[in-house]
Amino acid sequence: MLGRANAMRLCFGVRSRAAVFALFLCAALACGRESVLDKASREYDAGDYREAIFILRHHFKKGGERTPAMLFLAGKAWLKAGSEAEAQASFDECRKSDASFASKIALFYRDEAIASLESGDPARGRRMMLAAAGFQSGLDFGPYDFAAGKLYLERRDFDTAIRYLNRYLEKYPNAPHAAEALIDLAAAYEGMGDTGRAISIYRRFQESYPKSGLASNALWELESLLLKEAETLSREGETSAAESILVGLAPTAGSPLVKERVNFLLGELCERRGDAANAARYYREVVNSGSSGRLVEKAKERIERLEMPKRRRS
Repeated sequence: MLGRANAMRLCFGVRSRAAVFALFLCAALACGRESVLDKASREYDAGDYREAIFILRHHFKKGGERTPAMLFLAGKAWLKAGSEAEAQASFDECRKSDASFASKIALFYRDEAIASLESGDPARGRRMMLAAAGFQSGLDFGPYDFAAGKLYLERRDFDTAIRYLNRYLEKYPNAPHAAEALIDLAAAYEGMGDTGRAISIYRRFQESYPKSGLASNALWELESLLLKEAETLSREGETSAAESILVGLAPTAGSPLVKERVNFLLGELCERRGDAANAARYYREVVNSGSSGRLVEKAKERIERLEMPKRRRS
């Protein structure tokens, strides 16, 4: 009986030691996984991005678990090391594994964008801005919202450009780029087809920045938009509204081309309502503009036609 009891105790002891060993082995493996991330993080924090990448890639190649935290760190290290495509791939996998990392990735890209812009690398800064938007839209770039607005304006994403430019102007109304941002905002509204809003913003620019080096550009854009608005109103039968715009624009237009087209359109509107005298007067303004284009020839033809009844009577 005693021998049997001893055998049982020995058996339980072996099992207990095996269980303890199994627990120790699991703990060691868990610590191993943690140590991979910790070790790679230390290398990353020390600025040795390639070594951090090596540690993580070695772990992945051995079949180690690809945790979101590891993938996020790998993406950061790849980007710091200058491999934007590898970084994007790691970040995409990270987000797919855990969507909550999307905002962290976006903020990291945002910080990289700002750092690039501040260091004089606008091309990389713009790429980082676009990459950040791929993980979270509408990020606040602070004083660089102006750069974001201009970027989206160039990409013809007018709605996003307007959001960034409006936010920039609200937060930094007296900033060095405020005048340029206002012109870009008008251009974005024009791109969206909101001519009325664009005209309003150009007029706001004239009031706020009359001595700006961009004033002549703003004036040309404003005059062109006013003419465009008048032409649209004329086509839609709103002749009184069209004529009101044109009469105000005709004597002040700085662009010879705009002035020529304004006077010709005024001549057409007068002719349409039977006012031959004023029609001829406006057509003569076109002829006397000094231009030799097709519009001048058309104005001469209109004057001759309008004056033909007088010649017949005489």
